[in-house]
Amino acid sequence: MKDQINLSQPHLARFQKAQNVLADLVCNPRPEAGLAHTPTEIAQQPHLWRWTSRYLADNAGKLNTFLQKSGLFGDEKKPMVVFTGAGTSDFAGQSLTDLYRVRFQTCTENWPTTRITANPGDFFNNSQQYVLIHFARSGNSPESKAVLEMTLQKFPKNVHHVVITCNRDGELAKISCENPDKVFLLSLHDDSNDKGLAMTSSFSSMVVAGQAIAHLGSMDTFVRTTDNIALAAEYFLDKFADEIYEMASPDINRAFFLGNKDLLGAATESALKVQELTAGQLLAKSDDTLGFRHGPISAVDASSLVCFFLSEDPLTRKYEFDVIKQYNKAFTDMGAVTVVIGSNHKSLFHGLDVTYLSYDPEERWGVPAYLQVNIAVLFGQLFGMFQAYRRGINVDDPSTEKATYNRVVQGVHLYDEDS
Repeated sequence: MKDQINLSQPHLARFQKAQNVLADLVCNPRPEAGLAHTPTEIAQQPHLWRWTSRYLADNAGKLNTFLQKSGLFGDEKKPMVVFTGAGTSDFAGQSLTDLYRVRFQTCTENWPTTRITANPGDFFNNSQQYVLIHFARSGNSPESKAVLEMTLQKFPKNVHHVVITCNRDGELAKISCENPDKVFLLSLHDDSNDKGLAMTSSFSSMVVAGQAIAHLGSMDTFVRTTDNIALAAEYFLDKFADEIYEMASPDINRAFFLGNKDLLGAATESALKVQELTAGQLLAKSDDTLGFRHGPISAVDASSLVCFFLSEDPLTRKYEFDVIKQYNKAFTDMGAVTVVIGSNHKSLFHGLDVTYLSYDPEERWGVPAYLQVNIAVLFGQLFGMFQAYRRGINVDDPSTEKATYNRVVQGVHLYDEDS
């Protein structure tokens, strides 16, 4: 019954009126099927984005003062910006790298904590200034803790840290509070700390926090833009949940997600969500759209879904359209499904065998390039969840199918670099 929805969360109450499969899963949680958390955690995201943008606006002054010390806003030689995290938290940084490179006009990199931990001497040096932005859902991953502690100890003067976490009680939050002169802590809404194994709300909330830092000088505009993105996302969830459910046929055994700029991060995260939620029953890969032609396209077969995330950058979109047009007939002939996620560009695909899902068909919300990632990733999250649901997999904890991975990675032995 739909009155089972938790009315203490008014942002979810709208699902009582919705008539689609996502609303049914939100309003009728079924713990025995692993459907107690993940549907709600996907559905609540637009609300959390609004909250996160306002939380960053409230902290913008203090954060701006902290980052001024790093030289990030100066005219002289700027610090290198580095995003770090593990798994999905790493992909949050991947979704922001191009945005920061353009906004701050400085070298910007994405270095996973898993790489830094295993190769600490390959990354930092005392001759370079850094702003290191850490992403973490729980803040308890061994690699995340190791990287923060290592850089605080070995590079105390030339690394400024921002920790963005969904767990105020995690190890990263504790270390941040112990080093307030060196680390700025952003502890996001408690609801962003997903209870389901697959990160959904946590990923997109951390992305919004990261986007906000790139807009500290125009936070009022950023809050309004985020509100519009949230409206577009709500439209997308309501409009296309059933269609995505139908696409998530168990007959599909391979999925490819393609995008550029921030949408490359959306593609990488979508591929992980699909593979993770189905416990590897469905294999998924990601690439930039042009790169897909250089070998990875060879894996497309009759059991494949190929998803293109369409950029709002006009030049980038021309290249993306060329790839879709070039291969659409071949995909159709072999039986592969092609889907495109974009705003109001459906007319481009007239005559092509493409499912086009538009999140802004009337151009009401104006989602700009570099800020499309969170709407695009909704497709990957829903497709992955529905694939798991239709295959009878425990959605909240697909790891019950395999004893190989957990919500927080365990069993990492940390070695002393100097031993």
